[in-house]
Amino acid sequence: MSKAPTYEDTQGTQQDSKNEANDIGVRLRMRRQELGLTLGHLSEVSGLSTGALSQIERGLVSPTVRTLYTIAEVLKMSPAQLIDPQGFATAVRANPYVLRANEQTEVLNVGGVIKHRASPELIETIKSFVVRIIPGGSSGEECYTHSGEELGFVISGSFTLQVEDTLYLLSAGDGFALPSTISHRFFNNHDEEALILWVNKPE
Repeated sequence: MSKAPTYEDTQGTQQDSKNEANDIGVRLRMRRQELGLTLGHLSEVSGLSTGALSQIERGLVSPTVRTLYTIAEVLKMSPAQLIDPQGFATAVRANPYVLRANEQTEVLNVGGVIKHRASPELIETIKSFVVRIIPGGSSGEECYTHSGEELGFVISGSFTLQVEDTLYLLSAGDGFALPSTISHRFFNNHDEEALILWVNKPE
């Protein structure tokens, strides 16, 4: 039986989350300033409030999957560059044709959604990931959109994909595809972790 986390363990986890949020905020602000964008302009283009963006930049809150994708798209960068720029750079420099299991860097870990790169960066028009959605994990409470197209195959477990106003329960062996410009989100309200091979075709 695994032991319950102690107060010190919980404190450590909270501190790690706070540090990660602060790091993301610093990188976001640096990239925004590099592009010569004001918070107001970023707010207008992304649809996120200036207050929310300011809190993220100051490391006061951790952005959701939806928010990360929205901001990264406006800033013309991969969400992985916001979360783990060193890991992103390492993956880009690795073998151009093969990505070994121990090289599959984590590019996202937010809201119970853990995403690892599943293929090299050689072909920029197609990107594949292994996505884990833990019980209770989700892309956020609200649907979001971004450029490109996406498809996936459920390896194990099950999760719910919402496309506009329709909910689809997907289980092991099921596949899906949709234009990323359509409003969508996903969540796992089951007791088992969902494992999905997810492919994105950016525009």
